[in-house]
Amino acid sequence: MITLSLQLLPIPDDYKKTGAIPRGSIAYIVLKGSSLTGEIPVKSGKEKHRFTTLSSMCASSAEVVWEADRIIQELRIIKKQAKQFFEKEEEKRKLEE
Repeated sequence: MITLSLQLLPIPDDYKKTGAIPRGSIAYIVLKGSSLTGEIPVKSGKEKHRFTTLSSMCASSAEVVWEADRIIQELRIIKKQAKQFFEKEEEKRKLEE
Protein backbone atom coordinates (compact mmCIF):
# COMPACT_ATOMS: atom_id res chain seq x y z
CA MET A 1 0.00 0.00 0.00
CA ILE A 2 1.28 3.43 -0.93
CA THR A 3 1.00 6.18 1.66
CA LEU A 4 0.51 9.63 0.18
CA SER A 5 0.75 12.96 1.93
CA LEU A 6 0.25 16.60 1.06
CA GLN A 7 3.01 19.00 1.92
CA LEU A 8 4.45 22.38 1.11
CA LEU A 9 7.58 22.27 -1.05
CA PRO A 10 9.39 25.56 -0.39
CA ILE A 11 12.14 26.46 -2.85
CA PRO A 12 14.28 29.34 -1.56
CA ASP A 13 15.87 31.75 -3.98
CA ASP A 14 19.49 30.62 -4.07
CA TYR A 15 20.83 33.09 -6.62
CA LYS A 16 23.70 34.02 -4.27
CA LYS A 17 24.97 30.42 -4.37
CA THR A 18 24.35 29.78 -8.06
CA GLY A 19 24.93 33.23 -9.53
CA ALA A 20 21.60 32.97 -11.38
CA ILE A 21 19.22 35.87 -11.91
CA PRO A 22 17.21 36.47 -8.71
CA ARG A 23 13.67 35.13 -9.14
CA GLY A 24 12.38 35.21 -5.57
CA SER A 25 11.48 32.25 -3.42
CA ILE A 26 8.66 30.02 -4.64
CA ALA A 27 6.61 27.14 -3.28
CA TYR A 28 4.30 24.38 -4.48
CA ILE A 29 1.67 22.30 -2.75
CA VAL A 30 2.69 18.75 -3.61
CA LEU A 31 1.59 15.16 -3.25
CA LYS A 32 4.39 13.00 -1.87
CA GLY A 33 4.49 9.25 -2.29
CA SER A 34 7.25 6.71 -2.16
CA SER A 35 6.60 5.19 -5.58
CA LEU A 36 5.08 8.14 -7.46
CA THR A 37 6.72 9.70 -10.44
CA GLY A 38 6.17 13.41 -10.26
CA GLU A 39 7.27 16.57 -11.89
CA ILE A 40 9.81 17.92 -9.41
CA PRO A 41 12.87 15.89 -8.39
CA VAL A 42 14.23 17.07 -5.03
CA LYS A 43 17.20 15.80 -3.07
CA SER A 44 16.61 15.82 0.68
CA GLY A 45 19.62 14.62 2.61
CA LYS A 46 20.67 11.30 1.07
CA GLU A 47 17.23 10.49 -0.33
CA LYS A 48 15.75 11.64 -3.63
CA HIS A 49 12.00 12.28 -3.78
CA ARG A 50 9.68 13.00 -6.68
CA PHE A 51 6.63 15.14 -6.16
CA THR A 52 3.41 15.61 -8.11
CA THR A 53 2.34 19.23 -7.90
CA LEU A 54 -1.22 20.06 -6.89
CA SER A 55 -0.83 23.80 -7.29
CA SER A 56 0.64 26.27 -9.67
CA MET A 57 3.87 27.94 -8.65
CA CYS A 58 3.34 30.21 -5.64
CA ALA A 59 5.50 33.28 -5.14
CA SER A 60 3.89 34.50 -1.91
CA SER A 61 2.14 33.33 1.20
CA ALA A 62 -1.14 34.71 -0.17
CA GLU A 63 -0.82 32.54 -3.28
CA VAL A 64 -0.18 29.42 -1.14
CA VAL A 65 -3.27 30.26 0.95
CA TRP A 66 -5.37 30.68 -2.22
CA GLU A 67 -4.16 27.34 -3.63
CA ALA A 68 -4.70 25.57 -0.28
CA ASP A 69 -8.26 26.96 -0.08
CA ARG A 70 -8.90 25.72 -3.63
CA ILE A 71 -7.68 22.23 -2.73
CA ILE A 72 -9.75 22.22 0.47
CA GLN A 73 -12.85 23.14 -1.54
CA GLU A 74 -12.15 20.35 -4.03
CA LEU A 75 -11.73 17.87 -1.15
CA ARG A 76 -15.06 19.02 0.33
CA ILE A 77 -16.74 18.33 -3.01
CA ILE A 78 -15.12 14.89 -3.16
CA LYS A 79 -16.33 14.13 0.38
CA LYS A 80 -19.87 15.13 -0.60
CA GLN A 81 -19.72 13.03 -3.78
CA ALA A 82 -18.38 10.03 -1.84
CA LYS A 83 -21.14 10.33 0.77
CA GLN A 84 -23.82 10.44 -1.94
CA PHE A 85 -22.25 7.53 -3.81
CA PHE A 86 -22.03 5.26 -0.78
CA GLU A 87 -25.53 6.19 0.39
CA LYS A 88 -26.89 5.18 -3.04
CA GLU A 89 -24.86 1.98 -2.98
CA GLU A 90 -26.21 1.14 0.47
CA GLU A 91 -29.77 1.74 -0.74
CA LYS A 92 -29.20 -0.54 -3.74
CA ARG A 93 -27.82 -3.22 -1.45
CA LYS A 94 -30.87 -2.97 0.82
CA LEU A 95 -33.26 -3.24 -2.15
CA GLU A 96 -31.48 -6.34 -3.42
CA GLU A 97 -31.88 -8.15 -0.08
